[in-house]
Amino acid sequence: MVLASGWGLSKSTVFYLLHFSGWIGLMSFGFATDLAKKGVYAAALENLSWMVCGVALTLGLRAVFRRVRSRSRSYVAYALIALFFCIVGAPIWYDVSYALTDLCYLVADHIGHRSAIFLAAERANFTMSWWVPIDYWFSFSSTLFTWSSLYFGINAMLDLETERANVTRALKLADTARLRALQSNLNPHFLFNALNGIATLIREKDGTAASAMVDALSAFLRSTLQRMDTPEIQVREELQLIEQYLRIQRFRFGERLRAVVAAAPDTLEALIPTLILQPLVENAVRYGVLPREEGGCLWVSIRKEGLALVISVEDDGAGMAQSPTTSVGLGLGNSRDRLSALYGTAADLSTGRRADGTGFAVTIRMPVRLGVNVEAPVPAQALLA
Repeated sequence: MVLASGWGLSKSTVFYLLHFSGWIGLMSFGFATDLAKKGVYAAALENLSWMVCGVALTLGLRAVFRRVRSRSRSYVAYALIALFFCIVGAPIWYDVSYALTDLCYLVADHIGHRSAIFLAAERANFTMSWWVPIDYWFSFSSTLFTWSSLYFGINAMLDLETERANVTRALKLADTARLRALQSNLNPHFLFNALNGIATLIREKDGTAASAMVDALSAFLRSTLQRMDTPEIQVREELQLIEQYLRIQRFRFGERLRAVVAAAPDTLEALIPTLILQPLVENAVRYGVLPREEGGCLWVSIRKEGLALVISVEDDGAGMAQSPTTSVGLGLGNSRDRLSALYGTAADLSTGRRADGTGFAVTIRMPVRLGVNVEAPVPAQALLA
């Protein structure tokens, strides 16, 4: 059981807290009721004896009920067993508390200066029968049955909450595993292409560019691995990852690749799925920009529209008609799956032409969720040429 403050309590600790708090409260009520009739000392003595015996008896019942709960799941069986032990336990409680009270009064006889009201309460106790009267039997049985009902009821509630917590944890672990599996599909294809680019630069004896590309690739992989266990990151962090990715691609393709990345200032702290842009930008680079000899341009924009965060990745290429649909579909399908896993039906990914009817555009609409500002701000408009 986890409290709002973050402290955890075991079921045993919860039991003892509730158990003793309940008995102390009940004894306090009995003490307040007897105070005027029996005086402070007699009321305290009798109610304390009554409480001590009740606490000991119910701790014994707890041991019995724990064995019952481990063997049976029937609430009817719980009720019948509790009723039996309450009826049998009531006279035991009465006789033991009566004997303990008598013993306390005998000890009190050796203490002088007792008030008349104390002596009257002592005489009244000595005249009580050892056999439990019917009204006492009913009262004691009712108290024990109430305690038993609370015991079974609270345990059932805690068991239900535990099961819910376990189911929630299992679902969360399953979602986390699924997200990790989806996210792990992002890097291998890009890494293969980047290594091919480095090999090409080495064959062309361009050691400076190859070394710079290795450094850029290392920085990008380090950044992605650090965020692999984070389903969502801030827009500012995602833009930094895209900048690193495009830096690597510019080493390979130079001026053929032109990119414009723009994010509205009020979106920089919003949360988006980690690396959601990388496969979309990679598709735009691979199928929209590079097939043409003169290269091309891609645009990434992030803005708010009401309560929605709108992310778009566009290129001025030939569009889907000239793109290998299997590879593009895999990247888009991966992105759709990740959006669905994180936001359900609240997020949507659509594709089509740009507003002017050319190229290819991918648009994501998702809820605006603000994250903690953990890094220094980056410029709202980053021009990557």
